[in-house]
Amino acid sequence: MKVVFDLREKEDEKTLEIIKSAYDEPLGVFNLRGEAINSCIGCWSCWLKTPGRCIMNDRMSEIYKEYINSDTVVLLMDTAHGFINHRAKAFFDRTIPHYHPHIEIVGGECHHVARYESYPDMVFYFDKSILCDAEEQVIEDYLYRVAYHFKANAYRIIIDEETKLVPLSSRRPKNKNIEFGSVESIEKLVVYNGSPRKSRSNTALILKGISRELGEKVEIRDLKEKNSWQEWAEKFKHDEHVMFFMPLYVHAMPSHVMEFIESLSTSEGSISFFIQSGFPESSQSYYVEAYFEHLSIKLGRTYLGTVIKGGVESLQGRPIEAQEKMIEPMINAIENLVNDGKFNLYDIRRLARPIRFGKVIEILFNIAGKKFIDSFWDQQLIANDAYDISFDRPYEI
Repeated sequence: MKVVFDLREKEDEKTLEIIKSAYDEPLGVFNLRGEAINSCIGCWSCWLKTPGRCIMNDRMSEIYKEYINSDTVVLLMDTAHGFINHRAKAFFDRTIPHYHPHIEIVGGECHHVARYESYPDMVFYFDKSILCDAEEQVIEDYLYRVAYHFKANAYRIIIDEETKLVPLSSRRPKNKNIEFGSVESIEKLVVYNGSPRKSRSNTALILKGISRELGEKVEIRDLKEKNSWQEWAEKFKHDEHVMFFMPLYVHAMPSHVMEFIESLSTSEGSISFFIQSGFPESSQSYYVEAYFEHLSIKLGRTYLGTVIKGGVESLQGRPIEAQEKMIEPMINAIENLVNDGKFNLYDIRRLARPIRFGKVIEILFNIAGKKFIDSFWDQQLIANDAYDISFDRPYEI
């Protein structure tokens, strides 16, 4: 079975018919235009309480069965500000139930273990006419990365004079092509909290420490407060120094952060980004770092840099003293930015270690580390009376 999920906001039957004609068999079409795709809130229920099932009741949860039982899924998506838009990003974020919380190391990086025996090929289409070449490559590299992590083959449909189905392959992400900039010392840094979690947010815990240390020099705005977005988007035009601080979701920003970014317009000032991820290795964040570099140009702002810190998922479970020790270098990084108008590059590189795991670490992980991590998740499944169903495949036919 081959299916199309049309995530675009505007009706475009012409493009849809062109894509359908490229296949020798009928395609099932699911038009999600106007349908709500709620953002993932990072509640982990699909891992720990209802394994394999998202607790949200929306159009996305209704199409899981069609997705997982297809041999090919074709995703038609819009772009915004040089990246896939928030609806497409929400679609990717919400596919997490199809994988386990358990970890394996693939190519020196942590991956979630497959829940199902196989996954459909992922075929992507987006309109490239509004993109520059660099933006197009950033999106293409990101989409390949999504499919790679989702254990799927990746293809892209390109419609020019003829319709082409192009296999995507691994390329070095186009990050670190713009040097970190600098400004005068910062009197007020506006920090957007990009965590979607309603409680027990690592991002909020880190920002609490930053706010405690820097006081009135930082203003924290929580993007879960959606009713304030219009006001904040207007303020953004005049805010001199802005930072987006967020967890990594499927190799990029959570979808609600992208939705807010779509509301922003060009303005003077500086912009910086801080990505914290559960996976220890910083390479997982390189694809969104590449995008943030281009976003700073599109918004007309001085790019002060992107800070990447992995291994943060364990933060909440640590004793208070251990939490403070882990948060301290992150606070120092922001403090240097505020006081000196720039990041300390040596400290930023230290925060980003490891970039990937070497073979020795991979061997040690398979001998001992994997059992420890699996035990961590198993204990939580047991606590939620979900261990016996933890390996269920609820959408398999």
